[in-house]
Amino acid sequence: MTRYDVRRAEPGGVAAIAAVLARSFEGLGHLLHPGLDSAEGVAAALQTGSEMLVAERPGGTVAGAVRFASNDGVQWFDSLGSVAPGAGRELVREVERLGQERGLRQSRTRLPSAERVRWAFQRWGYVPVAREGGRGEPEVYVVERRLPLLTVREQRRADASAIAILTGEDPWQFEQGARAGWFVLADGERVAGVVSVRDNRDGVARVSLPVLAERYRGRGLELWMIDVAIRYASTSGFHTATLPAAAGAGRLHRDLEDRRWQCEGKPGAGSYTLALDQVPEPGE
Repeated sequence: MTRYDVRRAEPGGVAAIAAVLARSFEGLGHLLHPGLDSAEGVAAALQTGSEMLVAERPGGTVAGAVRFASNDGVQWFDSLGSVAPGAGRELVREVERLGQERGLRQSRTRLPSAERVRWAFQRWGYVPVAREGGRGEPEVYVVERRLPLLTVREQRRADASAIAILTGEDPWQFEQGARAGWFVLADGERVAGVVSVRDNRDGVARVSLPVLAERYRGRGLELWMIDVAIRYASTSGFHTATLPAAAGAGRLHRDLEDRRWQCEGKPGAGSYTLALDQVPEPGE
Protein backbone atom coordinates (compact mmCIF):
# COMPACT_ATOMS: atom_id res chain seq x y z
CA MET A 1 0.00 0.00 0.00
CA THR A 2 1.18 3.52 -0.76
CA ARG A 3 2.60 5.29 2.27
CA TYR A 4 1.34 8.81 2.81
CA ASP A 5 3.00 11.75 4.48
CA VAL A 6 0.47 13.04 7.03
CA ARG A 7 1.10 16.59 8.20
CA ARG A 8 -0.64 19.74 9.40
CA ALA A 9 -2.52 21.67 6.74
CA GLU A 10 -0.85 24.93 5.70
CA PRO A 11 -2.32 28.05 4.04
CA GLY A 12 -0.28 27.44 0.90
CA GLY A 13 -2.16 24.24 0.10
CA VAL A 14 -5.78 25.32 0.58
CA ALA A 15 -6.81 24.97 -3.08
CA ALA A 16 -5.72 21.31 -3.22
CA ILE A 17 -7.44 20.56 0.09
CA ALA A 18 -10.68 22.16 -1.06
CA ALA A 19 -10.59 20.20 -4.32
CA VAL A 20 -10.19 16.89 -2.50
CA LEU A 21 -13.00 17.67 -0.04
CA ALA A 22 -15.37 18.94 -2.72
CA ARG A 23 -14.88 15.74 -4.69
CA SER A 24 -15.20 13.48 -1.64
CA PHE A 25 -18.34 15.14 -0.25
CA GLU A 26 -20.32 15.53 -3.43
CA GLY A 27 -23.91 14.89 -2.33
CA LEU A 28 -22.88 14.82 1.35
CA GLY A 29 -22.55 18.51 2.06
CA HIS A 30 -24.36 18.13 5.40
CA LEU A 31 -21.31 16.26 6.72
CA LEU A 32 -18.74 18.78 5.50
CA HIS A 33 -17.69 21.63 7.75
CA PRO A 34 -19.13 24.82 6.20
CA GLY A 35 -16.90 26.36 3.54
CA LEU A 36 -14.35 23.58 3.21
CA ASP A 37 -15.32 22.93 -0.40
CA SER A 38 -13.60 26.18 -1.47
CA ALA A 39 -10.05 27.46 -1.11
CA GLU A 40 -11.35 30.61 0.58
CA GLY A 41 -13.32 28.56 3.08
CA VAL A 42 -10.37 26.32 3.95
CA ALA A 43 -8.15 29.37 4.39
CA ALA A 44 -10.74 31.02 6.65
CA ALA A 45 -11.08 27.84 8.74
CA LEU A 46 -7.32 27.64 9.28
CA GLN A 47 -7.14 31.33 10.15
CA THR A 48 -9.90 31.00 12.75
CA GLY A 49 -8.37 28.10 14.65
CA SER A 50 -9.55 24.95 12.89
CA GLU A 51 -7.00 22.14 13.03
CA MET A 52 -6.63 20.17 9.82
CA LEU A 53 -4.39 17.40 8.54
CA VAL A 54 -3.53 16.44 4.98
CA ALA A 55 -2.25 13.15 3.57
CA GLU A 56 0.17 13.56 0.68
CA ARG A 57 1.36 11.03 -1.86
CA PRO A 58 5.10 10.82 -2.56
CA GLY A 59 5.76 13.96 -4.57
CA GLY A 60 3.43 16.18 -2.55
CA THR A 61 0.03 15.61 -4.20
CA VAL A 62 -2.79 15.93 -1.65
CA ALA A 63 -4.72 12.65 -1.39
CA GLY A 64 -6.86 13.38 1.66
CA ALA A 65 -7.73 15.86 4.40
CA VAL A 66 -9.58 15.99 7.71
CA ARG A 67 -10.61 18.59 10.29
CA PHE A 68 -10.50 17.76 14.00
CA ALA A 69 -11.07 19.32 17.43
CA SER A 70 -11.44 18.28 21.06
CA ASN A 71 -14.59 18.96 23.04
CA ASP A 72 -15.37 17.87 26.61
CA GLY A 73 -12.57 15.32 26.63
CA VAL A 74 -13.52 13.79 23.27
CA GLN A 75 -11.56 13.99 20.02
CA TRP A 76 -14.03 14.84 17.24
CA PHE A 77 -13.19 14.80 13.58
CA ASP A 78 -15.21 15.66 10.49
CA SER A 79 -14.74 16.53 6.81
CA LEU A 80 -12.67 13.38 6.28
CA GLY A 81 -12.15 13.08 2.56
CA SER A 82 -9.75 11.14 0.38
CA VAL A 83 -9.24 10.40 -3.31
CA ALA A 84 -6.74 7.54 -2.95
CA PRO A 85 -6.88 4.14 -1.19
CA GLY A 86 -5.62 4.19 2.38
CA ALA A 87 -5.31 7.97 2.74
CA GLY A 88 -8.43 8.27 4.87
CA ARG A 89 -7.28 5.51 7.22
CA GLU A 90 -3.90 7.18 7.67
CA LEU A 91 -5.63 10.46 8.56
CA VAL A 92 -7.90 8.78 11.11
CA ARG A 93 -4.88 7.08 12.71
CA GLU A 94 -3.10 10.41 13.05
CA VAL A 95 -6.17 12.09 14.54
CA GLU A 96 -6.43 9.25 17.06
CA ARG A 97 -2.74 9.54 17.89
CA LEU A 98 -2.99 13.27 18.53
CA GLY A 99 -6.01 12.75 20.77
CA GLN A 100 -4.26 9.97 22.64
CA GLU A 101 -1.22 12.16 23.31
CA ARG A 102 -3.53 14.88 24.65
CA GLY A 103 -4.96 12.40 27.14
CA LEU A 104 -8.33 12.06 25.37
CA ARG A 105 -10.08 8.69 25.66
CA GLN A 106 -12.71 8.79 22.89
CA SER A 107 -12.58 9.56 19.18
CA ARG A 108 -15.89 10.34 17.43
CA THR A 109 -17.23 11.34 14.05
CA ARG A 110 -20.49 11.47 12.11
CA LEU A 111 -21.07 9.15 9.17
CA PRO A 112 -23.65 8.96 6.41
CA SER A 113 -26.17 6.14 6.54
CA ALA A 114 -24.37 4.28 3.74
CA GLU A 115 -23.64 0.80 5.01
CA ARG A 116 -20.30 0.58 3.19
CA VAL A 117 -18.89 3.59 5.08
CA ARG A 118 -20.16 2.39 8.44
CA TRP A 119 -18.69 -1.06 7.80
CA ALA A 120 -15.26 0.47 7.12
CA PHE A 121 -15.33 2.37 10.40
CA GLN A 122 -16.51 -0.73 12.21
CA ARG A 123 -13.36 -2.49 11.00
CA TRP A 124 -11.36 0.40 12.47
CA GLY A 125 -12.92 -0.15 15.89
CA TYR A 126 -15.76 2.41 15.79
CA VAL A 127 -19.20 1.54 17.14
CA PRO A 128 -22.47 3.50 16.77
CA VAL A 129 -23.46 5.54 19.82
CA ALA A 130 -26.23 7.74 18.39
CA ARG A 131 -28.34 8.37 15.31
CA GLU A 132 -29.26 11.86 14.20
CA GLY A 133 -31.44 13.40 11.50
CA GLY A 134 -34.55 11.90 9.96
CA ARG A 135 -37.92 13.58 9.34
CA GLY A 136 -36.77 15.21 6.17
CA GLU A 137 -33.15 15.67 7.23
CA PRO A 138 -30.30 13.39 6.13
CA GLU A 139 -29.75 10.57 8.58
CA VAL A 140 -26.29 10.34 10.14
CA TYR A 141 -24.69 8.01 12.65
CA VAL A 142 -22.37 9.10 15.46
CA VAL A 143 -19.66 6.49 15.91
CA GLU A 144 -17.01 6.27 18.60
CA ARG A 145 -13.79 4.44 19.33
CA ARG A 146 -12.26 4.27 22.79
CA LEU A 147 -8.59 5.25 22.57
CA PRO A 148 -6.02 3.24 24.52
CA LEU A 149 -4.42 5.16 27.35
CA LEU A 150 -0.88 6.23 26.49
CA THR A 151 1.16 6.46 29.66
CA VAL A 152 4.64 6.10 31.12
CA ARG A 153 4.52 3.71 34.07
CA GLU A 154 6.73 1.42 36.14
CA GLN A 155 7.77 -1.86 34.54
CA ARG A 156 5.67 -4.94 35.33
CA ARG A 157 6.50 -8.64 35.19
CA ALA A 158 4.26 -9.04 32.12
CA ASP A 159 6.41 -6.49 30.24
CA ALA A 160 9.53 -8.69 30.32
CA SER A 161 9.47 -10.03 26.76
CA ALA A 162 8.65 -6.65 25.24
CA ILE A 163 11.48 -4.98 27.16
CA ALA A 164 13.86 -7.68 25.97
CA ILE A 165 12.85 -7.15 22.34
CA LEU A 166 13.30 -3.37 22.56
CA THR A 167 16.51 -3.27 24.60
CA GLY A 168 18.25 -6.64 24.17
CA GLU A 169 18.26 -7.13 27.95
CA ASP A 170 17.80 -10.60 29.42
CA PRO A 171 14.04 -10.96 30.07
CA TRP A 172 14.63 -13.21 33.10
CA GLN A 173 15.50 -10.28 35.36
CA PHE A 174 12.21 -8.56 34.54
CA GLU A 175 10.15 -11.72 34.90
CA GLN A 176 11.04 -11.76 38.61
CA GLY A 177 9.04 -8.57 39.21
CA ALA A 178 9.28 -4.81 38.83
CA ARG A 179 12.86 -3.54 38.73
CA ALA A 180 13.41 -0.21 40.43
CA GLY A 181 14.12 2.59 37.98
CA TRP A 182 12.69 0.89 34.89
CA PHE A 183 9.75 2.50 33.13
CA VAL A 184 7.79 1.67 29.99
CA LEU A 185 5.76 3.71 27.57
CA ALA A 186 2.48 1.79 27.44
CA ASP A 187 -0.11 2.12 24.68
CA GLY A 188 -2.95 0.37 26.44
CA GLU A 189 -1.47 -3.06 27.14
CA ARG A 190 1.24 -2.73 24.46
CA VAL A 191 4.76 -1.79 25.55
CA ALA A 192 5.95 0.84 23.08
CA GLY A 193 9.12 2.12 24.74
CA VAL A 194 11.57 1.71 27.63
CA VAL A 195 13.69 4.05 29.74
CA SER A 196 15.75 3.28 32.83
CA VAL A 197 17.52 4.99 35.72
CA ARG A 198 20.63 3.29 37.14
CA ASP A 199 22.92 4.18 40.00
CA ASN A 200 26.14 5.68 38.65
CA ARG A 201 27.51 6.03 42.24
CA ASP A 202 28.24 9.13 44.30
CA GLY A 203 24.65 10.35 43.98
CA VAL A 204 24.61 10.37 40.18
CA ALA A 205 21.74 8.72 38.29
CA ARG A 206 22.44 7.43 34.79
CA VAL A 207 19.33 7.85 32.64
CA SER A 208 19.23 5.75 29.47
CA LEU A 209 18.19 7.12 26.13
CA PRO A 210 14.57 6.01 25.64
CA VAL A 211 14.11 3.13 23.21
CA LEU A 212 10.88 3.26 21.20
CA ALA A 213 9.10 0.94 18.82
CA GLU A 214 9.30 2.28 15.28
CA ARG A 215 5.79 3.71 14.94
CA TYR A 216 6.24 5.77 18.13
CA ARG A 217 9.46 7.49 17.13
CA GLY A 218 9.65 11.14 16.15
CA ARG A 219 6.63 12.13 18.22
CA GLY A 220 8.41 13.81 21.13
CA LEU A 221 7.59 10.94 23.48
CA GLU A 222 11.24 10.57 24.45
CA LEU A 223 11.05 13.85 26.39
CA TRP A 224 8.05 12.65 28.36
CA MET A 225 9.86 9.42 29.23
CA ILE A 226 13.00 11.29 30.29
CA ASP A 227 10.92 13.62 32.46
CA VAL A 228 9.40 10.61 34.27
CA ALA A 229 12.86 9.11 34.76
CA ILE A 230 14.32 12.23 36.33
CA ARG A 231 11.29 12.64 38.60
CA TYR A 232 12.11 9.19 39.91
CA ALA A 233 15.81 10.06 40.28
CA SER A 234 15.08 13.32 42.09
CA THR A 235 13.00 11.49 44.74
CA SER A 236 15.40 8.54 45.12
CA GLY A 237 18.40 10.21 46.73
CA PHE A 238 20.26 11.31 43.59
CA HIS A 239 21.54 14.86 43.20
CA THR A 240 22.57 14.71 39.53
CA ALA A 241 21.39 12.90 36.41
CA THR A 242 23.34 12.10 33.26
CA LEU A 243 22.03 11.20 29.82
CA PRO A 244 24.07 9.92 26.87
CA ALA A 245 24.24 12.35 23.96
CA ALA A 246 24.34 9.56 21.39
CA ALA A 247 22.87 9.90 17.92
CA GLY A 248 19.33 9.56 19.23
CA ALA A 249 19.73 12.54 21.57
CA GLY A 250 20.81 15.00 18.89
CA ARG A 251 17.23 15.62 17.79
CA LEU A 252 16.30 16.42 21.37
CA HIS A 253 19.13 18.87 22.00
CA ARG A 254 17.09 22.07 22.10
CA ASP A 255 14.30 20.57 24.19
CA LEU A 256 16.78 19.12 26.67
CA GLU A 257 18.50 22.50 27.03
CA ASP A 258 15.08 24.07 27.66
CA ARG A 259 14.73 21.55 30.51
CA ARG A 260 18.10 22.75 31.95
CA TRP A 261 20.19 19.82 30.81
CA GLN A 262 23.77 20.91 30.15
CA CYS A 263 25.53 19.36 27.16
CA GLU A 264 29.14 18.35 27.71
CA GLY A 265 30.71 17.96 24.29
CA LYS A 266 28.94 18.17 20.96
CA PRO A 267 25.30 17.06 20.63
CA GLY A 268 25.38 13.42 19.62
CA ALA A 269 28.90 12.81 20.88
CA GLY A 270 29.12 13.64 24.60
CA SER A 271 26.63 13.57 27.44
CA TYR A 272 24.07 15.73 29.20
CA THR A 273 24.05 16.55 32.90
CA LEU A 274 21.19 17.85 35.01
CA ALA A 275 21.31 19.08 38.61
CA LEU A 276 18.20 17.52 40.11
CA ASP A 277 17.58 20.41 42.45
CA GLN A 278 16.70 22.36 39.30
CA VAL A 279 13.88 19.99 38.32
CA PRO A 280 10.63 22.02 38.50
CA GLU A 281 7.64 20.70 40.38
CA PRO A 282 4.71 19.40 38.26
CA GLY A 283 2.74 22.30 36.82
CA GLU A 284 5.60 24.80 37.02
